[in-house]
Amino acid sequence: MNLKKYKPTFVAVLAVFGIIFGIPFGAYCLTLTGGASLGGVVVFGIVFVLAILLAFDRLLVSCFDTKKVSIVELVLFTLGLIIYYLDDLFSK
Repeated sequence: MNLKKYKPTFVAVLAVFGIIFGIPFGAYCLTLTGGASLGGVVVFGIVFVLAILLAFDRLLVSCFDTKKVSIVELVLFTLGLIIYYLDDLFSK
């Protein structure tokens, strides 16, 4: 299997794993009773967003270099985590 053919990026790998694990988990959550089954709808909503993100990522990779796209995605992800943790730290 030649991975260079598929041009994986940071977001592509996360989205594929999220979709693979999200579909069975969402289907299981839909089988629960009462309000707990709404968790399946939330999970399928997240899977839908991940599918759109994956399509957008593949579009960017077709236009730009894979390495540059992956670095920008990793920087944005790290920046988002830093903002999240700093907001949590200073909100106390």
